[in-house]
Amino acid sequence: MVEESHIIANLIAAVGFFALSAIMARFININIFSIHAMYRNRLIRAYIGASNRTEGVNQFIGFGNSDDLLMHDLSPHLRPFHVLNVTLNLVSGKRLAWQQRKAVAFTITPKHCGSSHLGYRSSKEYAGGISLGTAMTLSGAAASPNMGYYSSPIVSFIMTLFNARLGAWLGNPGKDGASTWKKQGPESAVASIVREAFGLTTEDCPYVYLSDGGHFENLGLYEMVKRGCRHIVLVDCSADPEMRFGDLGNALRKVRIDMNIDIKFDDGWAEDLRASRKRWAVGKVLYHQANDTDEDGTLIYIKPVMCQTEPPDVLAYQAANPDFPHQSTANQFFNESQTESYRMLGLHTVREMIQNWSANQGFPELVEQVRKAQVRKESTAAAAVSGK
Repeated sequence: MVEESHIIANLIAAVGFFALSAIMARFININIFSIHAMYRNRLIRAYIGASNRTEGVNQFIGFGNSDDLLMHDLSPHLRPFHVLNVTLNLVSGKRLAWQQRKAVAFTITPKHCGSSHLGYRSSKEYAGGISLGTAMTLSGAAASPNMGYYSSPIVSFIMTLFNARLGAWLGNPGKDGASTWKKQGPESAVASIVREAFGLTTEDCPYVYLSDGGHFENLGLYEMVKRGCRHIVLVDCSADPEMRFGDLGNALRKVRIDMNIDIKFDDGWAEDLRASRKRWAVGKVLYHQANDTDEDGTLIYIKPVMCQTEPPDVLAYQAANPDFPHQSTANQFFNESQTESYRMLGLHTVREMIQNWSANQGFPELVEQVRKAQVRKESTAAAAVSGK
């Protein structure tokens, strides 16, 4: 019994365990021995390697070395150009203006990885050559001890204690990571665990903690505006059954604060979405506010909305699952019916938007078509008469 042991014996045991932990921390990559690695493997197999039938697939575990792709192999000359949205946590940051954010945007593309706040490094060398699977996992690492503006001291300590970490520690892309940015993880897990447990993540350490892009801005709109994109199509699939547009509001607010750029939507857009008259809205990105010489851009905002004009199988799924299409992602076990219902709702939405638009036309014509398009309510009446 511990309480019956001599204090000297307890101290010796404590020092021994501490020494063993310090030694093992030099050999164990904190990113591999956590649920980050498990989550990464499952995402890669489900979304990248599902159709991989090569001989390299292990029949016992179901993974294959050829399942994943390196980011730099996604040629920047191909379209679309992949930009994955990640959060760089600054829970212990020193800037008073960021006390609520506790984070900055971090992006991973086929060319570069990093943040405008710290700088960028080549994707071919960053973290030993970062892969699409790793980038995708970081972008979706919602459950992490440090979670940007969602961070909590108690939650951080408990999640670290249970090694519940979907995010990862990677080299700082800035000057403080000059000797670490090519490494796949910290050389010792001790400092990272301490920083993680007590919310001490900052931008001036050799390693930074990366997590879900939604811990800073969930839609990816911030980085598109920062890049000056003139044509933006945004699909907001966050769970928002009451149509509060929380993620959109957060994105618009940060864009205005950081870049002095407003995004104005057509009149009545929110009412149309809430009343199920439309599944989309059109906005104008006022780039000229930041630079008078810049041309303004256009934003097409798409939201999952049930207007009762959907195919019968989608209507049937909603009848059995009233939360659809705003079901919580807390349940990660998506079955065939759920996956197909979301896919079909998305396809049905796009068809309604572009019903009178031709691929030979340009984006301005698409915007005009989207502004004019309405949900075809007559199909509901026809379906009711047919059912009767």
